[in-house]
Amino acid sequence: MTTPSPLGPATVPMPASPPSLEQLHDLQLPSEVGFWPPAPGWWLLAALLLGGLVWAGRLLWRRRQRNRYRRAALALLSEYQRQLQQDQDRQRYLTQVAQLLRRTALSAYPQQALAGLTDNAWRQFLIDSSGLDAFNSSTGDALLRGPYQAAIEFDTNAVLQLARDWILQHKRRWPC
Repeated sequence: MTTPSPLGPATVPMPASPPSLEQLHDLQLPSEVGFWPPAPGWWLLAALLLGGLVWAGRLLWRRRQRNRYRRAALALLSEYQRQLQQDQDRQRYLTQVAQLLRRTALSAYPQQALAGLTDNAWRQFLIDSSGLDAFNSSTGDALLRGPYQAAIEFDTNAVLQLARDWILQHKRRWPC
């Protein structure tokens, strides 16, 4: 014989009818996550990008300021070329270009004793600071000796190109 349980008879309620498919509902999805406010990782990435842009801008600005003397020298070189085309004074042009190279070198290397360099020492400085071997040519000779000689033959375009190349290519950190 069975003894009754203290909790009462164990009965499982039976549904009146079996479940049907009509009683099933779709799953309820949570609402979509908005794009704002972004996650902390995006804030960090934005801060890093902004910092990088500021750093790069500052680097470019400093480089532009350091090369200001080059732009001024190139502008003067163009002005000397225009003067040559107007008055055809080749000797004055050669003297102006030679002086411009020396003034540009003094601006680029203020700690060096360049003002006293002459002839081969000056030529060697121009070659060493830029890597241009063209100063060993007749054009280089014209730039070195032309301002001190009354009549010297030279190609004005070659002088212009050599001076422009030195202004653009010399390295400011040249070891003496």
